[in-house]
Amino acid sequence: MLMSRQLKQSLHATLKKSLILLLIVSIPFPVMAEVLSRGDELLTLVQSDALEAQVMALQENWASGRNLRPHRTRNAHHREATDDIVHYIMRQFRRSPRLKVTEQVFGGIRNVTAVLPAMPTSSSKRIFIVCAHYDTQAVREPNWNPLTSTAPGANDNGTGVAAMLEIAYLLSRYEYEHEIRFIAFGGEELGFLGSRHYVREAATTSRRGETDAVREKIIGVFNLDMLGFNWKTDLVEIITNNDSAWIGRALIIANTWYNVGLKIRRTQDEFVDISSHKSFWDGDYNAVTLTESSTPWRDSQNYDANPFYHTSRDTADKVNFGLVRKVTQLVLVTMDGLLTSMFHPTRQMPHVTLQVPSNTKENQLEIKGTFRSGFPIDIIVYPSQTLAVLDRETQTYTATVPLSPGENTLRATVRYPLGAVSVEKSVILTQPFAWEDVIVFPNPTRSDGLTEFRVAASVDITDLRVLIYDSGGNLIKRIEGVADRLDQRIWRTWWNQQTSYGLAVSPGVYVCHISVVSKGETYTYLEKLAIFR
Repeated sequence: MLMSRQLKQSLHATLKKSLILLLIVSIPFPVMAEVLSRGDELLTLVQSDALEAQVMALQENWASGRNLRPHRTRNAHHREATDDIVHYIMRQFRRSPRLKVTEQVFGGIRNVTAVLPAMPTSSSKRIFIVCAHYDTQAVREPNWNPLTSTAPGANDNGTGVAAMLEIAYLLSRYEYEHEIRFIAFGGEELGFLGSRHYVREAATTSRRGETDAVREKIIGVFNLDMLGFNWKTDLVEIITNNDSAWIGRALIIANTWYNVGLKIRRTQDEFVDISSHKSFWDGDYNAVTLTESSTPWRDSQNYDANPFYHTSRDTADKVNFGLVRKVTQLVLVTMDGLLTSMFHPTRQMPHVTLQVPSNTKENQLEIKGTFRSGFPIDIIVYPSQTLAVLDRETQTYTATVPLSPGENTLRATVRYPLGAVSVEKSVILTQPFAWEDVIVFPNPTRSDGLTEFRVAASVDITDLRVLIYDSGGNLIKRIEGVADRLDQRIWRTWWNQQTSYGLAVSPGVYVCHISVVSKGETYTYLEKLAIFR
């Protein structure tokens, strides 16, 4: 049968793309590392196409054996569908021969765990976890039946499982001082059954050769749940409690350090129990959940409610895979950074310098400094809490901060997940003029009343003028001021709420353009005035 030109072009493009991917994968890591840092390198390996392919496979959940048909559900009550998705997840984990894959079965619920052991020379007992639940439901549809109806769960939680599988595959190429576990939980939609059982076992694990049960040293848990329905912004919400706040901070710092491009909303609340992180909190382990929204059924800032949540219409065509890719990248580089530097036995503390002039006449000052750090950080300048712009190549930073007249003590604080380092310097702002007080009283005022304008400055004033504009931008009144008899730095004037033609103004909001002259220079100030009957 002759092949059409269009089909030939399609096959040629596919082969070309596959060859490029093969070449990228086959490049030795040391060669790539000469150009990129470990984290930068990892970012390039996360591809939207690979994540989409995983989500599609999870959504369809093809039956095994001769009867190749899609289940299009992963509900825990559907035994055959659960068997097939568990086998699929195990096969995906086994793409990496370094991952040790096991299954935990209890009461019909099945968890799949892939362990990346610590390097052979390590004596660390610390454990880090990346997890996601694979089961689905469509309970927002009144006639849904877990055994006969579909629940494809592309977004909830095919996206989380796909991200976890890719992170497992990429991190397993390296060796770390600490053990990493990747866990696909079952029964999450039935009350976090999979994660609750797992935590109970972890908190009372009997090790070989020991008679007493010991508690596993789980340091941090990254739970991925429902990541991809947002076409408005690249938003991810990070849910933490007080003890887990350092994990959220690590994610926020990595997002800026590597310029991942996510908009992050952090919810620090002990009572948010929408996902498997709660099981770990209840077991006194540190855990966070990354999700598109903790309330996906309603609108919130930068997020429109997800109408496909827990329905049979939760399919891959509704998913923003660019967003899923960014969340995957964020967790990937954060995990790698924590294990290679933050929890490394030879970790060095970051160092920072702050360069400011001793005096300035600018009330907006650009400050500069240097930093030295072998792991992701961010720098906040206080008291304005300005986030500095970091140049990782030159190890320098800049920030534009507001100053107040007189002495200003500036503090540059380097934040890293487990602490902070600061340096302080002072600068004196000497200005020829500064507003000390501007009063428009009363405000709001009655249309038949009298409004006083009073200004006070740091130096003598030689003139005061107030221009009144209506809401349409039309000038309706000019008013001249007078100086205080005892202090030339204080001036006043009054307005009777009438236009230049003697007509009473209508109720509304008016803009008062206040200007003064001091030593030949003009300074202006804007204030709104509300007038009612």
